[in-house]
Amino acid sequence: MHSKNSSQDFINRFPPPPEGKSGWPWTQITGKEFRKSSELYPKISVITPSFNQGEYIEQTIRSVLLQNYPNLEYIVIDGGSTDNTPEILKKYENWIDRIVIEKDSGQSDAVNKGIKMCSGEIFNWINSDDYYEPECFKNIAEEFNSRNIYSVSGAYRFFSEVNGDREKIICMKLRDYIEETIADVPINQISTFFRLKIFKSLGKLDERLEFVMDQDIWKKYLFRYGQDNIKITGKVFANFRYHPLSKTYNNEFKTEYMRIYHSIARKNGMPEIADVLRKIYTKISDKNFEFDFSFNESEVITARKALNYYILLEAKKSITENNTDMFPEIVTAINPAYLSEKSRAVYKILKLKSKLYKYNLDFLLKYVKKPLPKKF
Repeated sequence: MHSKNSSQDFINRFPPPPEGKSGWPWTQITGKEFRKSSELYPKISVITPSFNQGEYIEQTIRSVLLQNYPNLEYIVIDGGSTDNTPEILKKYENWIDRIVIEKDSGQSDAVNKGIKMCSGEIFNWINSDDYYEPECFKNIAEEFNSRNIYSVSGAYRFFSEVNGDREKIICMKLRDYIEETIADVPINQISTFFRLKIFKSLGKLDERLEFVMDQDIWKKYLFRYGQDNIKITGKVFANFRYHPLSKTYNNEFKTEYMRIYHSIARKNGMPEIADVLRKIYTKISDKNFEFDFSFNESEVITARKALNYYILLEAKKSITENNTDMFPEIVTAINPAYLSEKSRAVYKILKLKSKLYKYNLDFLLKYVKKPLPKKF
């Protein structure tokens, strides 16, 4: 396996980039100031699930290895690619700790296989069409500066190969209350690293999910550990590529996401909310998914708060977009006892408006002076 000598020695012995490629992560290396002893740095385990992404995976691999991080465990799980991926993996096999090439049932299965092999303290996975920023692992190690930190989330750069002018930096922002974070804050998976033992305590990625397995386990993390041990930083850790062949481009993310909420509602005594979700998102049903999590008493209360808040957001969205057919029914499903004081104030406005719609008195809406807040 690769040794941790000087940066120049490292790059001199490292496989050369494809012709015409330069800059990061092709001809540049980071981590020049690392000391030789790996014992001074927490071990970081990274998995790349791979399948037929030969156009991009070399950039992914180099962005991991050229961090020059002195205590790295890198594992690639390939599902039997038939493009040029095997050639690229062969090129870097002496620099990657584990390469597994065999058929799998999808991304979740591949990551789960890799997790079983991981022995690090800090963990994340990166897909084979994305890549890390320079000094990402150095910054990650510095952010995990306390045992009380269970996860660290940085920003990532979103860029599009479909529409070249689409580029933005995306940060994850937690809400004031845990139930609002559960309801309204998706994880920035590519730029969120976990303590491996914490991640493993949540079980495996759900292999029934093709698109939102990361959001599924993120909900489990929030229910179990809350948000006090999450550290947010504005440092940019990674680059997320949006292209025609990526799952983000051809997706049913929303349907899978709503199946999670629908199951949480059913499991925690919220049949009205489950029914409303099924009517709004017609592809979900009582039979097609179960959120694999055992709720204790306090987590049941958190679940009820989170789902009532989410339905409040759906009601606000419905009225804002003038999609009022289901608006009264959505509002009726909300139990204000599980809302914060601020959210209950919004609920009262929505309830009044729903009654006007229900009794065909919506022409009176102009007299409801108080506007809905943009954020609550």
